[in-house]
Amino acid sequence: MKVLPPRQMRNQRRRPEVANFVMRIELDCITPPIWRRFSVPSNTELDQLHSIVQAVMGWGDQHAHQWVSVHHSTDNGPDRYIAPEVIERDGYQEDEFGEDEVRIDEAVTAVGEYVRYEYNARARWSHTLVLEQIVEDQPISEPSCLDGERACPPEDSGGPIGYREFLNVQASTGLFDPERFVPAESNAAVTIAVALHKSPPVESSLFENFLRRLSVHSAPKLFAAVAKSELRGGYDNYFEVMREGATCQLLWLLNSARVGGIALTASGALPSDRVAAARDELDWDSDGIDVTGGSDSQLAVLVEVAKTLRLVRKLRGTLLLTRLGASVLAYEGELWRHIVTAMPLGKGELAQEAGRILFLTLAAGLSESERSEVMIEGLTALGWSTTDGTRLGDDDWTWMVRDTLVYLRMIGAIVSNPLDQHVSADPEWGRRFARMVLSK
Repeated sequence: MKVLPPRQMRNQRRRPEVANFVMRIELDCITPPIWRRFSVPSNTELDQLHSIVQAVMGWGDQHAHQWVSVHHSTDNGPDRYIAPEVIERDGYQEDEFGEDEVRIDEAVTAVGEYVRYEYNARARWSHTLVLEQIVEDQPISEPSCLDGERACPPEDSGGPIGYREFLNVQASTGLFDPERFVPAESNAAVTIAVALHKSPPVESSLFENFLRRLSVHSAPKLFAAVAKSELRGGYDNYFEVMREGATCQLLWLLNSARVGGIALTASGALPSDRVAAARDELDWDSDGIDVTGGSDSQLAVLVEVAKTLRLVRKLRGTLLLTRLGASVLAYEGELWRHIVTAMPLGKGELAQEAGRILFLTLAAGLSESERSEVMIEGLTALGWSTTDGTRLGDDDWTWMVRDTLVYLRMIGAIVSNPLDQHVSADPEWGRRFARMVLSK
């Protein structure tokens, strides 16, 4: 990581008192115009304004961007405000500033002043943001969309020229309505964008990379869950509770098989003495212990999970530790580290993506009904569907995420609420555990 020298913003013109800025953004070189009117506090930094612009317009934040000043320049040209990660990678040029250093009231200060927002350099999408009104006599409000016209072009429609060609092709299909604009949808997207700016996913985590494949507009409920999840929050006094909950049942099984393994019954189930030991030592309800080892019993599930985690294997009627199973017993805390690293469970892209969404619903404290909505919305937005092309349902997503869901239910991190499926019964430690998994 490069060490950046401290810089002072030239011509700083921050307002002494924060006001509400009413701004109009219009996509350049498009007729009839595609535009939005929105309100933001004057102390909004340009990195947050970037997220708001993406949301209010309808873009998916899939490409690089920069701001170009019209009122500030050097001999090298107009000042440009760019993303911090670009500066961290390439350093500063004379005419460049980090967008997280600059507030909107430094880029424009008087009604009629404007700044350009450029998105996707290859497609050459350029927007003009004009300060239309400064509201000083009202309380400072959260950013919101006020008005607008026409739909945002699809993400990769090729810039202004490509978009015109796209419209000609789409005219006969009716799949895209260029006149569609719903203020409530843009407003909801802005609200989520603001919340995500306050509580973003952990930087450079696998989950952050996963989210880049989606947009607020394609999966609004999923992104609302991200905003609720406090993914950069701590674990406070929950660490030991998390570790105990995640490992205790597996540790019992591994220790039971440590010396010589466990001789299974003719049907492949654990013998009755191990069933009785599980009932006493794990404090499971006796109704959940099926002496016949049926597929729905807790012990059968425990063995299945241990096999999925590659900790045990069956050989000639005996349940044995794998080399990995033996190694996690040899070092304190190794089983916990292995579990966190292995999550979500399941092979293949589908199982991994579905598992991440499931952990998100747990971290956000969603109810069973909310969880189902987010799972279906997220998987659909990622392009997954049933074999016959019908809408995904509960049976579909639970199958897609089966391995992870089985484990989380087994350890009690996800708990059904028999009284009201609209109220979450999941424990707080389960939320913290999910937050830790998503921070990897």
